[in-house]
Amino acid sequence: MTPTSAPTALPTGPKLALGFGFLSTFFASQSVAVLAIPYYQMTLGLDPFLLALALTLPLLLGSLLGPWVGHLSDHSQSRFGRRKPFILLGSWASCISFGLIWLVPAGWADWAQLLYFVFWSLCFYVCATLVAVPMTCLAYEMSPDYHQRTEIMGFTSYFLKLGSLLYQWLFPLAQLSLFGSVFFGIQVVGWGVGIVLLGALGTVAAVGCTEKVRVSAVAAPRPPLLTSLKTLSGNTGLKVLLGLTLLQMAGGAAVASLDYYLLVYAVSAGSIEQGAVLKGWLSMAYAASGILSIPLLASLARRVGKKRALLWVYWLTLAGGIAKWFVYTPAGVNWLWLDALLCTASWTAMTMLIPSMIVDLSDQDELQHGQRRDGAFAAVHGWVTHFSAALALLATGLCLNLIHFDAHLGAAQPQSALDWMRAILSGGTVLFALLSLWLLRHYQLDATQCRKNREQLQLRQQQQTGTIGTETAGAE
Repeated sequence: MTPTSAPTALPTGPKLALGFGFLSTFFASQSVAVLAIPYYQMTLGLDPFLLALALTLPLLLGSLLGPWVGHLSDHSQSRFGRRKPFILLGSWASCISFGLIWLVPAGWADWAQLLYFVFWSLCFYVCATLVAVPMTCLAYEMSPDYHQRTEIMGFTSYFLKLGSLLYQWLFPLAQLSLFGSVFFGIQVVGWGVGIVLLGALGTVAAVGCTEKVRVSAVAAPRPPLLTSLKTLSGNTGLKVLLGLTLLQMAGGAAVASLDYYLLVYAVSAGSIEQGAVLKGWLSMAYAASGILSIPLLASLARRVGKKRALLWVYWLTLAGGIAKWFVYTPAGVNWLWLDALLCTASWTAMTMLIPSMIVDLSDQDELQHGQRRDGAFAAVHGWVTHFSAALALLATGLCLNLIHFDAHLGAAQPQSALDWMRAILSGGTVLFALLSLWLLRHYQLDATQCRKNREQLQLRQQQQTGTIGTETAGAE
């Protein structure tokens, strides 16, 4: 490819395999919490803050392993590729450990159930990290084109939104009468998710995706992990994107998680079954709005650039935060779709625009350091995402305890607790949108500079390929 040539169309097969892989990673990242909160906390009655701690520890361990997995996969060599062996083995290990999470005996004491959950969750998140980082690297490496990268991440976002359509229905599915009890239903659903959505879909991605080997990725000596991380720490653009991720995935997710409690205890008078159904419909509304937002965001990014597209997203989210105050009441519940319509773009941006911008920064980093480190970028982003999720869980559990929420009270929750939930949900969304708008001002990389970076990298790649070819001919 010359610097001025148009990007070639990507094959449909590898794109579909990548999409199924992202669907698998979505369920790996979301299914534990979406089942554990209504089962371990609302059904078995574990303390919300202790459960939040139990959910946090495995996330933190997985995030700490992320940079090591990314560094290792960047420099691994096998006849099956750098990324695919990690994905295949990690997918089936995730399947087994996920299924075992839900075999906890219902008659055990709270502390025993909590320890059981922590142990198998630790095993699961270690295995899931072996899949998530290499899978993201495969997406990063599919195209060198500035706009095509956004389109690729948009394509994978469709699969993530498909997951959003389905995942909140996992617990209502476990409650179906055909299982006889929720205790058996949760086991069936848990193993179904593990075998079909984690193991099988991960295998599809490992077999169907293609890898591109770059000369710079294999010719240079492997630097120490800490050295790679230190050089990344000086990347201002990466700091901005990681900061935006932290604000959305920690702050935004923490306040957003209170919508489930409001739907159960404020709107459904303490009925977990009815609240879970409402949450399922809300999740579907978010997913449907998210699917519609993908082509709109792609078009907007192509017209005005990725940074300006993000600015539009955060202004829309700010309006959505105000609307939440009126929606999460018995009288306003019919307007749940408005919450999804206004706030879904901020979540779509996390899976579409932010990763695309991170790959642009990876090009700039390769020019400066001579190493292609998509795995390092993906791992650091993954670490911040996991750390943010852990903070969100802790913040949610702490807030619930501070406002005197008690699951054992059912519908008899203090009115002050419900009012605080609504205030945190609405005001927190507005606050984190404003902080994101301020932080985004410090991001400088635009489309013009990205194209220049790409042209220089392509020329360097051609020179390295020509040098290797000359050396090989001389040896012969």
